[in-house]
Amino acid sequence: MGSGLNGSTAVGRPREWLAMPGGRIRPVVSVPGDDGTTELLPYDVWLARLRPTCRCGRPRLGSGRTCGSAECIAKLRAST
Repeated sequence: MGSGLNGSTAVGRPREWLAMPGGRIRPVVSVPGDDGTTELLPYDVWLARLRPTCRCGRPRLGSGRTCGSAECIAKLRAST
């Protein structure tokens, strides 16, 4: 695992890379756990954790209040 270039990498882009078998590399993010261990997450999974979530747990669409599923929209209408 290595780090990106000397700070010239734009914010929001992965700066850690994991070497995979066959010479491929994969962008990852180190996430410290509550118990002191560090977990490596794929970059896209880490980004998904940052997005606001719907009541069902899926990411919200755009600036909306739901994920867009019919069930979640119906629950939103019922609660207003």
